[in-house]
Amino acid sequence: MPCPQPRPTKFHLPLRADSFSIEDHRNVHCRFYGGCIDVAVRQDWESFTCAKCPMFQQDKAPGASSYAFTQPANFGQP
Repeated sequence: MPCPQPRPTKFHLPLRADSFSIEDHRNVHCRFYGGCIDVAVRQDWESFTCAKCPMFQQDKAPGASSYAFTQPANFGQP
């Protein structure tokens, strides 16, 4: 079975862009996001969506655990 490939889809921005949320239509944390932007630019799309992409739900936003590390407490000492 072949690996899924990113598939951005042409998207027309809504008339009321103030009610538009990019997070509803794109996964900016996807490892292929940059490649999808390249596709949209080469094809001169106004915008694109990830909603139909098989990898839309793959990569998630990093959580606090990605940045946390074990550190001894200093109890207020300089």
